[in-house]
Amino acid sequence: MSNCSQGSVILGIDPGLTKTGWGIINKIGDEVRYIDCGVIKTDVSSEMGQRLAKIFNAIRDVLATYNPQSIAMEEVFVNINPKTSEKLIMARTAGFLAVALSGFVIRAFRPNEIKKHITGAGHADKTLIYAMVKKMLGIEIEIDNKTKTLDSIDALAVALCSALHTPPAENQESELVA
Repeated sequence: MSNCSQGSVILGIDPGLTKTGWGIINKIGDEVRYIDCGVIKTDVSSEMGQRLAKIFNAIRDVLATYNPQSIAMEEVFVNINPKTSEKLIMARTAGFLAVALSGFVIRAFRPNEIKKHITGAGHADKTLIYAMVKKMLGIEIEIDNKTKTLDSIDALAVALCSALHTPPAENQESELVA
């Protein structure tokens, strides 16, 4: 469905088991333009396999709809609670696998790295990220907690980080080959 005949369409993914955000931008030269964003929500009462399958299938749908040229995903922040970390890792793996089976190389960014590239501060809060993403893309996105959530804004931040950050040659190997 992507009607971006020029430029590079970038998909950013902010993985989570309850809410996985996704954001699509188009980079044309030095400009970045907003295309769309959304959130994949899973029901906490559903069986784990169903929740992971929903994330996997929804990411595949986003790939088919927007036909991105590149993918960026936030790395897992290891939580103090091992159960929480395990669930986040499983959700990220579901999204990662959906992308990998489509043959993409995934650019991975640490949460603080994304915050620093978007806001200038590695420990920025979600409110500042939201404001900066809107400013950088020149758009007004209202958080409705249905299709537009802070998770979808975070995913746009991941995509922007990928679009605006060209890694030095020695860091190329840190990219995850899907």
